[in-house]
Amino acid sequence: MNRFMIQAILSLSVCPLAVAQTGQSVSSTTSSQPTPAAQQAADAPQASTVAERTEAIRSARTICIHSETLFLTVSTLERALMKQKDWDRLGLNIVGEGRGADLQLDVDRLHFTHIHTYVLTDKSTGIVLAAGRVRAFDGVVASDPMAEQLLKILSAARLPAQTSGSGRGF
Repeated sequence: MNRFMIQAILSLSVCPLAVAQTGQSVSSTTSSQPTPAAQQAADAPQASTVAERTEAIRSARTICIHSETLFLTVSTLERALMKQKDWDRLGLNIVGEGRGADLQLDVDRLHFTHIHTYVLTDKSTGIVLAAGRVRAFDGVVASDPMAEQLLKILSAARLPAQTSGSGRGF
């Protein structure tokens, strides 16, 4: 009896997966190559959302850091950000949680792992601007790589692009 029940449960759980996979293969064989106009129309919304995210980062003046974990404190991440060599050039001020900030950085650590995550959002619209993770034993070790990642994201939007060969002579 138990063997029959297990077989029935397995067959019922596998059957929808098989149907879903065959439906995907049929749709992929019947679709044709998109026309250039359709491809350009599909890329237009993505380009506008990237521009919106970049503009939100560029127009921000303050950032608030919120930590959901005891392993990575707000002050540790603040120190790591301020140690970065281009932090002063960004023109961002770190404010406390009670203040009105333009950007919010939420930091957390996944339970029973060494993975620290962060999400950067625009507080006025709630749009997620960036997200990432760092694998480190504790928050002190994770703060420096996380600060480097955040600085790359922020400087890409806020700092002018530097040309690699200008002003070097030949």
